[in-house]
Amino acid sequence: MKDTAEGESARQPAGRSAMRAQPRSLTTQVVEFIEELCVGPDVEPGSQLPPEGELAARFGVSRVVLREAMKTLEARGLVQRRQGKPAVVASPNALPVEKFVAFAVLRDKRALMEFTEIRKALEVHGARLAAQRIAGPEEPQTRPHIARAREAIAEQRANPLDMPTRIRTDVAFHQALVAAAGNTSLTQMLDALERSLAESREESHRRYLATGADPARSATEHEELLDAVLTGDPAQAVAAMEYHLHITLQEIESRPEGDGAE
Repeated sequence: MKDTAEGESARQPAGRSAMRAQPRSLTTQVVEFIEELCVGPDVEPGSQLPPEGELAARFGVSRVVLREAMKTLEARGLVQRRQGKPAVVASPNALPVEKFVAFAVLRDKRALMEFTEIRKALEVHGARLAAQRIAGPEEPQTRPHIARAREAIAEQRANPLDMPTRIRTDVAFHQALVAAAGNTSLTQMLDALERSLAESREESHRRYLATGADPARSATEHEELLDAVLTGDPAQAVAAMEYHLHITLQEIESRPEGDGAE
């Protein structure tokens, strides 16, 4: 067995053998163990994990190692740590995506355009799904989300020059429309993108108001988009969302060199 293993090792590229030979750190091993606890078939979001002392003893590591592992798991969105209490299993979320997008946009302004294009693709699909649900047996489940979208439009129309109101109602409208699609994972992915691209959205509103255009036009555009979704025709909903976000992409492309998310 030894001779066979040595022969196999000799046939492997040196780089691959070196990677396989590298031992995993204790922290990495503990992270993997706790990940398995979090995704077990009987584990629900909000389930309480054993206390840190108990986990450290179970894995035979120090509390320092255990806490480093918990920090990693928290950053990945798998657990929620609480002061003085055991951590709990987090609900499914897109926190790792949000952090990745935010970091990418800060380092490379071209990424702002790329992630805005991704947002457009996801929202267009969300509009398609929302129109399908509105036209089908799930229509009653969409009503609260449509009501929220209408409230956001009305609030923006009532105070179109107030920047915080414009941004908050813009986000609320798009969140409500995506929620009407009934796809939780899609909602989480878009929420992550929205938070990472928040500064770009604010810049878009600033530049729009600076043009001297009717500030209430934004509310009208949202109303037209909502009406297209409410037809129950996925093609109309897709076309309306495509146009709506195409304008956003054009505005980002027109920004002076150096302008981005900041």
